[in-house]
Amino acid sequence: MLTPSQAAFLAGLPQRPTGFNPYRRRAAAVARQRAVLKRMQAAGALSEPDAAIAREERLNASTGAASPFLAPHFVEMVLAGAGDARPERIETTLDAALQGDITGILETHREALQHHGAANVAVVVLHNATGEWLAWEGSGDYANAASGGTINGAVMPRQPGSALKPFTYALAFEEGYSPASVLADVPSSFPTAEEGIVYSPRNYDGRFRGPLLARVALAGSENVPAVALASKVGIPKLLRFLSRSGLSSFDRTASYYGLGLTLGNAEVRLDELVGAYAAFARGGEWIRPTFLPLHDAKSASRGPRVRAQAETRRLVSNRTAFWITDILSDADAREYAFGRGGSLELPFPVAVKTGTSQAYHDNWTIGYSQHVTVGVWVGNFDRKPLRNSSGVTGAAPIFHAVMLAAERRSTGSHS
Repeated sequence: MLTPSQAAFLAGLPQRPTGFNPYRRRAAAVARQRAVLKRMQAAGALSEPDAAIAREERLNASTGAASPFLAPHFVEMVLAGAGDARPERIETTLDAALQGDITGILETHREALQHHGAANVAVVVLHNATGEWLAWEGSGDYANAASGGTINGAVMPRQPGSALKPFTYALAFEEGYSPASVLADVPSSFPTAEEGIVYSPRNYDGRFRGPLLARVALAGSENVPAVALASKVGIPKLLRFLSRSGLSSFDRTASYYGLGLTLGNAEVRLDELVGAYAAFARGGEWIRPTFLPLHDAKSASRGPRVRAQAETRRLVSNRTAFWITDILSDADAREYAFGRGGSLELPFPVAVKTGTSQAYHDNWTIGYSQHVTVGVWVGNFDRKPLRNSSGVTGAAPIFHAVMLAAERRSTGSHS
């Protein structure tokens, strides 16, 4: 049982989780506790003698846990969204058990991340059918002030590398291309907005493979065919399509990004990219992600913070969504580039794509099952380059473990 002093201390923390963080701002947390005790006494819930004892009680915050509360980045985001007039109780979509699983997963991968020179990692899990956030980790270690632990990396724009390629293919499929279309993987040069300057993309391994089916080119994440396809559909149209997919961080013109847009030279947010991928999972329908549960008869009494309905729009046709999903879940098609038996393969169907930014500052793995979409970003908030790390070696192992945990939670399977 809590003493009045302990109860008042804990009651003050949710009001401003960062400002009253007892590990970093103990004086502010204690001042808030005293204010709560004063209000308890004024309300008649605490006598003057008991209040005096409570003020004298010495409290020690344990340093054994990495964070004073579960999903701190998520909690801060929810409270900020609620504003000053927030209700006493806000029910969110977070799956506490899954969040705990992810905390454990990141701890087991801590040594590998340090080996790659990665101080930060962000992980989000979205429920496909409803667009509700099930888990949210912003930095990998909220309490690590030296590495910017309180920064919410899931909303911080970073270069996604090849993780943007599926959207170029999706737009092309909408305009008449198909997985059986033949694309040229040969040395090529493309004009740019600068007179006399051409763009000559190269593949990740420096090889050219000649004519490739679009299925194979996307599955193997070849750069040259993706640039050629982007040239055909047009960068202005691709930029509009990406914005319609829920990516809000594009603040420059199409000519500024150029054909490198399809290779991820623009910065995007992890949460928004996961929301865009989830549209493919649900047959082409985009749903605005939310941290508030859907309104139903059971939740009708919970107040105005429960959302009434989801914002949706048709992004691509069901056929295009099926093609993208089919390609990204085809382990045979990507074998020539990624091999077999690695972190991208799971015991159930998963469509997955990796990405590595220029100069190895960021690596990503985004993918979805029938039930959930998972996104993982690995990097450093100070943009320090990673060591020998790509989306396959850095983010993918974490993605694999998180997807297993998320699928287990979403299906109720405990095997």
